[in-house]
Amino acid sequence: MTRPLVSIVTTSYQQARYLEETLRSVLEQDYPRVEYIVVDDGSTDGSVEIIRRYADRLAWWTTQENQGQPRALNLGFEHASGDLLGFLSSDDLLLPGAISSLVAEFERDPELVLVYGGALNIDENSEPFRRVWSGDWDVGDIARTARLAVPQPASLWSRRGWELAGPFNERAWSWFDGELYLRLGTVGGVARIDATVAAFRLHPESKQMSRHERMAEDSIRFADEFWGGDLPAELRPYARAGRAGQYRHAALALYAAGDIPRARRLLLRSLLLSPRGISAKQLRRLVRTLLPAAVVRRRRQRRSSPAEAGERR
Repeated sequence: MTRPLVSIVTTSYQQARYLEETLRSVLEQDYPRVEYIVVDDGSTDGSVEIIRRYADRLAWWTTQENQGQPRALNLGFEHASGDLLGFLSSDDLLLPGAISSLVAEFERDPELVLVYGGALNIDENSEPFRRVWSGDWDVGDIARTARLAVPQPASLWSRRGWELAGPFNERAWSWFDGELYLRLGTVGGVARIDATVAAFRLHPESKQMSRHERMAEDSIRFADEFWGGDLPAELRPYARAGRAGQYRHAALALYAAGDIPRARRLLLRSLLLSPRGISAKQLRRLVRTLLPAAVVRRRRQRRSSPAEAGERR
């Protein structure tokens, strides 16, 4: 029996330092049927030269003027012919045997539309330092906590699922994968495998670590446009909790950025919608937004001092 063809898309933007390691992590997989597509989104740092060195091993690649990751991904998937699809950002990695492990679950249950495993966090030197949180598929929990159960580089979805739930929302900046996964969960089965299959890199230029204001804006957009929009019937019971969870997520990002008044307003807005879903850690952080802004700034300055940083370690 012919095994499924797997299409992986990598989008690249100013990540030359990590790109070759990413490419090799896909090209050296042991699974026999992988179609690899790369879209460079306007890099000027030597990324295109790296891609050219591997061009004979790629199914298709291009470079274009910068248009953002969701649009670059959609372009890549327009050229994909796989039965199963996934994407890997240009600073992340697939671990050895990743594709084989994910495909095996689809072969066990052909009705699945999304399969995901576990992932590690790695630093800029590719050293692992913790496991990425992942959980069983639970839409209610995802909505309440704004915490996605799926580590993105550790996932594949089916062609049928993509045709029913895709493409990526090109208005999004960060949550486009979460939107797709939630829609996928309404059109078929979702399964989590007990295997660590990918590495998600955190470094100073990562979205999660460097663009708090932009992250907050996308969480607000997700709250209003997705959870406040025309949802599939299966997601409508979670709409209020989903909006509240995203407002809390945005409040935390704004707190990290130092915009205390706006963080406070979003926290109160989330509580009016739904008080459930706040973890103890989130609650401690969010309560700080209720303190006077000057007090919060002084606390943040003390926490960033070398002495206190040492204590935290």
